[in-house]
Amino acid sequence: MENTGRKRHRRTAEERLADLEAKRQQMEARMREQLAKIETQKRMLQENPKLRRERDAQRRALLDRISRLASGWEATQILAAVAEVHERVGDSPAQLEALNQRGEALMQELKPKRGRKPRGSH
Repeated sequence: MENTGRKRHRRTAEERLADLEAKRQQMEARMREQLAKIETQKRMLQENPKLRRERDAQRRALLDRISRLASGWEATQILAAVAEVHERVGDSPAQLEALNQRGEALMQELKPKRGRKPRGSH
């Protein structure tokens, strides 16, 4: 009976070089990811804690006001609305300034009220 098994495939030098190049690219990608993590950690350590707290407070205030303004909207709908306005406005300085003024007005208008709620308003 003849041996009908598969013959051993000897890889060519080009195939081995291609594999080595792919492995090198994978290692470089992993190193870039690790370096990015290290840079992020470094930035966080160098960052002023007071500025970070202020930025976090601004982010919380923005999220609170967005949830008040568009209470029934999903996050994806809000994101799509922002993208649509961004496409319409582009880099037009006049329109950006108008958006800035309207945004400031909305931030003040949607500011939470201070103090206790009256008893009868449950």
